[in-house]
Amino acid sequence: MKKAIKYSVMVCLVSWIYAAIMIFGFNVKNIIDNPARYTIMASLYMLLPMIVAIVMQKVDKDKLASTGLLRFKISWSWLVAWILPVVIVLLTILVNMLMPGCEFNADLSSTIPVDSVPEEQKELFALFMNPAVMIVVTIVSGLFAGVTINAVFAFGEEYGWRNYLVDALREKKFVCAVIFIGLVWGLWHFPLILLGHNYPQHSVVGVFMMVIFCVLASLIETYFVIKAKSVFPAAIFHGTINAVAGLNVLVIKGGNDLINGMTGLSGFVVMAIVIMIVYVFDRYILKDNIFSKTIGEALDNGER
Repeated sequence: MKKAIKYSVMVCLVSWIYAAIMIFGFNVKNIIDNPARYTIMASLYMLLPMIVAIVMQKVDKDKLASTGLLRFKISWSWLVAWILPVVIVLLTILVNMLMPGCEFNADLSSTIPVDSVPEEQKELFALFMNPAVMIVVTIVSGLFAGVTINAVFAFGEEYGWRNYLVDALREKKFVCAVIFIGLVWGLWHFPLILLGHNYPQHSVVGVFMMVIFCVLASLIETYFVIKAKSVFPAAIFHGTINAVAGLNVLVIKGGNDLINGMTGLSGFVVMAIVIMIVYVFDRYILKDNIFSKTIGEALDNGER
């Protein structure tokens, strides 16, 4: 546990110092005013958990592969981790439509003024503003990005959360370990949340909402890691979620950032249902009972 706490403190301190330098030194005060600078800042921020973990492994003279979770052996869990984010996002849209004051946005052109589109591109613009076309295009492009560029940057985070920390918490119960990781992961985001990331309307409350999101996502992602004995499914899940999550906000009209989308109440409801399904499937179908075991015991029973 001491190893996990030491890493958690170090990665947060390093990341928050980096964020402070970028915010005050490079004038990244919010997303809207500096979208390009923010994108660069956030992309590099995602790599810091891996960098800190590697440095600590070097200091402790541990081999990078000592966790046993860096094996690259594709299995069914990789495919599920790739497709599940799309299912979660689509279900979140349905739940979001049931929320007070929310409805499906059938006129996507209202989100982008048609007057801002060049005359020669208006026909193509009208096609892509069709909700069905937008949903399909976003899902297809998101699935591609989820296993390519997004997975690369997501791996920067997952190397720390679902590789180094999972290994450091082998003696802890699965549920306790993933909650600890989720709490650290969520708090680690706080400088980005204060800049308007995910919660531009409620940046302060958004910090607490992000912690809840990360705890729920941690349960799902860590389960994939345990089943595959590999961190790569978590990187794929994380990368794909990042790629398709914006669809929720685009096709929902009304509500606010505390209700809408994956990181809002709608997403929390769907992820909680997914966790319950995973729990029932694991306990009564697979009979692995991972939720009641320690991380070490669960990894011993993972895929071979």
